[in-house]
Amino acid sequence: MTEIARPVLRAVQELAVGSLFCLALLPSDLIRRGFFQTCVLILAIAVGLGIWVSPTSALISLFLSLLFYGGSLWIVPKRWSTLALRLSLAVGSMGVFLPSLTALNRASLSPETAAHVAVTLASTLLLGSALIGMLLGHYYLRDPELPVALIRRVANLFLLATVLQGLLLVANVGVLYLFGGAEAAARIGLLSTSYGLVLLGRLLIGILGSFILACVIWDTLRIPNVQAATGFFYIAILTAMIGEFLGRYLWGVTAIPL
Repeated sequence: MTEIARPVLRAVQELAVGSLFCLALLPSDLIRRGFFQTCVLILAIAVGLGIWVSPTSALISLFLSLLFYGGSLWIVPKRWSTLALRLSLAVGSMGVFLPSLTALNRASLSPETAAHVAVTLASTLLLGSALIGMLLGHYYLRDPELPVALIRRVANLFLLATVLQGLLLVANVGVLYLFGGAEAAARIGLLSTSYGLVLLGRLLIGILGSFILACVIWDTLRIPNVQAATGFFYIAILTAMIGEFLGRYLWGVTAIPL
């Protein structure tokens, strides 16, 4: 797998898991099954393309669980689709978070492991909330009587994820600079020399850009204007995907979770 393909596939995997988490936050009794079926179809296509590029056990397991969840949405008793959603979320979470835990050897400090997991969690929530917020906003055009509190819940999660990402980046780089020693200082030096432009894109597009959009979406839903918020979610999914690709690329070449 090339250095370009790896962060893309990682972002797709996190997108699927984060989207499943957001779907679990939405009440199935208020939203028609067609919305959930559309979301699962989009996620299955994205993961399927990832398998076509580079088949891995994590992607294949996630794809199969998505198919199972999608099939359960055609079954009348809702408890089956709820169980299938939880199963897909569990399978996807294992594939996303286990590499962060096993990539470090036994001699690594537990704070570094926690940093890897925290950054992965923030990325997963960011991508998932951006996509589901966009799709849910479209669904309001079909069902305008749907409570605004539902999309506002997703928007709040998106805002929280952007804040968490910014705090984690500052904390991870700061701790490495202060306590990481010469080896960590050399890794940080790469960010300002060889990969300065990539880091700038990560900061301005992925973190700052997504945070500004999250604030605009939150303020727009306070009016509320769901249609305008949906348009901003369109832009947000682009900034989130670009930012996560750049962050994962930097993570791979510098071993710093960004």
